[in-house]
Amino acid sequence: MSPSITLALFCLPAISAFTAGVGTAPVARACAVRMLDEPKTVQTTVDPNAFNKLVPVTRSREVGSDRTGSIVVTDGSGSFYQSRSVFNMLNDFGRYKSIVACSDSVVDAKKMLISRQGRYSGLLDVLSFHEGAPATAFANIETWLAINPDEAALKEQIDAAAAAGVRRIFLLVSDALTDAVAIDAQLKASSMAYTVMRTGPLIASQAEGTALKISDLEMPVCEDVPRDDVFRFVTEALSLEEAHARGFSLCPTENEGVVSTLKQMRMVGYDRRDEIQFLLSGKVAETFDAAEVSEEEAKVQEELVLRSEAELAAEREEELKMLLGRARQRGIDTQERLAFEEKEKLAHRKEQEKYYKAPLPEDGKPTASGDEGPADDTPEKPPQA
Repeated sequence: MSPSITLALFCLPAISAFTAGVGTAPVARACAVRMLDEPKTVQTTVDPNAFNKLVPVTRSREVGSDRTGSIVVTDGSGSFYQSRSVFNMLNDFGRYKSIVACSDSVVDAKKMLISRQGRYSGLLDVLSFHEGAPATAFANIETWLAINPDEAALKEQIDAAAAAGVRRIFLLVSDALTDAVAIDAQLKASSMAYTVMRTGPLIASQAEGTALKISDLEMPVCEDVPRDDVFRFVTEALSLEEAHARGFSLCPTENEGVVSTLKQMRMVGYDRRDEIQFLLSGKVAETFDAAEVSEEEAKVQEELVLRSEAELAAEREEELKMLLGRARQRGIDTQERLAFEEKEKLAHRKEQEKYYKAPLPEDGKPTASGDEGPADDTPEKPPQA
């Protein structure tokens, strides 16, 4: 997923337990998630009762032996224009050894996906192209990500994927499936791990991020949602057991408790993968309900957030002071060095003047020592600089 964007989950009713390290499991009502401009860490295992024990591990962007698995991506729109950023997500965070872009035209797909960013990130080292129907691209493929697939051909494609040995299917749709029950039954019977996730129309990412929640797959309305938020979610959910054999919607939500709770969970140290896993597992409550939180609890939660913000501000101020102190000391050291060098140059010039201004001996002949004047009167020739 570059500057990085961070997905954070929240559970305001249980925030005091999070901060205290007690880790009391909140009552699962629903879940919410938000994207923030934060980095880029990965936690391979998650202990829901150990909020302060997460150890971040930076992901490498270089192609290496840590890459495994193969995935084919299809887009029912006929173009990868709207979904092109998912390939960077799959490369940066999914760590796939092989990513196949399947479309009706390889030429058009290359125009959309071959870019400078792809070269720098290593995407082009693992990306290949396939022209034709999705059913013809499943050979030696472990995972199929279908973005807004053609529902008329979907059942046949699912059978083809199962016959080819595909082990994982992720259906990402922006509109509700008209025959969702039959498709779900077909996926269950296929013995493949599957996820059906519905979102609203995918739009350009917003600078401040969007709060998201998980709801029923058949919810009547789902508003516009930033595509990069969705693709980041999909990339992690593809390899999480909590997303298998499930159908749900991921849609925007507005709630007064989202921002404060989100900040608190981010300060505790969660990375995006951990938060998505908590969201999918139902260990995180959906949104803040003011009616269920007493005035005293609300004040405590607000104080915790403000205290955390103050601590971060103090840390930043201390770090800035340290950096300024280092810069000031470097300036002092530089001035002292320059003054010493100037003093040495001045002393050398004086020695040179003393030598060349010394009088020659009367006979003009050098002494036995090789100097041009008497040994007792002529100063020793200064060393050359």
